[in-house]
Amino acid sequence: MSRVIFSSHQLERVERLRQEDLGTVVMPTTVVLVVAFVIGMQAAADPGGALAVITSYVPGLSPLVMPVRQAAGKVASWEMALAVVLMLVAIGLIVRLGGRIYAGALLRTSGKTKLREALKAERV
Repeated sequence: MSRVIFSSHQLERVERLRQEDLGTVVMPTTVVLVVAFVIGMQAAADPGGALAVITSYVPGLSPLVMPVRQAAGKVASWEMALAVVLMLVAIGLIVRLGGRIYAGALLRTSGKTKLREALKAERV
């Protein structure tokens, strides 16, 4: 019985630690979305400008910038296809990297795990 209580206490501690780290985990995505929104607003003013054209191919920014260019009629079909392919490749790479980091840091409950440690732990 004491073992079950100890295990549930450990589980509660891990869940609390993960919830506290949620802001740190979500912040990079939020920053990318805010930057993409600001660039999208700039692209609306000049859809054919260099900033709009370049960022419409950058994964993470393209979902908010490319529709602005498309609405202005400044996008060829190959440009749209290229942006989609680049975004899909980036998603695949990020999911793979995120899974590797998560697997390396999953069982560590003491303190913060450094990125380099999480990457090395998964290989072992």
